Formats: sequence, structure tokens, C-alpha cells
Amino acid sequence: LEMVQAWADIVIKRWVTKITQLNVVESSELLRSFTSQVMLDAQGDPFKVTFTFLYYGIFSDMGVGKGVPYALVPTSNRRAKPWYSRQFTAEVHKLAEIMAQRYGERALEAIQIIERRTEFKNKTR
Repeated sequence: LEMVQAWADIVIKRWVTKITQLNVVESSELLRSFTSQVMLDAQGDPFKVTFTFLYYGIFSDMGVGKGVPYALVPTSNRRAKPWYSRQFTAEVHKLAEIMAQRYGERALEAIQIIERRTEFKNKTR
């Protein structure tokens, strides 16, 4: 749980940094709106992370809004300020690597425990 919550906190910090760098309009409200929640399964393992923030933040990421649909962004004065999509995708890949390593190590530990039990049973026969 702690590792996944720390990852979620890092994601939010990186979004905040990116929004600040891109000078997203009305960013102070958007920055204060970020929250995350890690949900656990019955065994206490994290299985879902939910991020919430003000909806208009996605519009600035894509460069849409104020009467400008996505298809017209290239011909309008509006420009996308990509703070969400690329950053989030990169962070999800990092979490996947961390989780794969962690659960791979758990599987290895479980195999070693099984091997030790088998060795013990064979010695006691």
C-alpha cells in the first residue's frame, strides 16, 4: 500500500510541476483539486488507484474548450498544454515495472519456501 500511495503522490507532484511549467490558466484551483485513493483487494494488496481533479484540466491538456473542438485546435489560437496524458502513461509504465519486480520477488520467495518444505519432508523420511 505504501509503495503505491507513494507512486500516486509522485504522479500528482509531476502533474503539478508540468501544469506550473506550462502556465495552465486558472491552475491554482486545478492544483488544489488533485487527490488520489488506493483501493485494496481482500488480501490487502492494491488493485486500483483513482485520481480526481477538476474536469477542465483535461481541456487544457488537449487544447480544447471555449468553443474550440479538438478537430479545430490546429487552426485555432488555442494550443494543447500536455500535462496529463504523456506524463500519466509514463508513470503507469513505471508502476507496472515496480509491481512486476515486487510480485516477481514474492513469487520467488514463495517458491523458495515450497522448496524448503520439500527438502525438510525428504530429510525427515
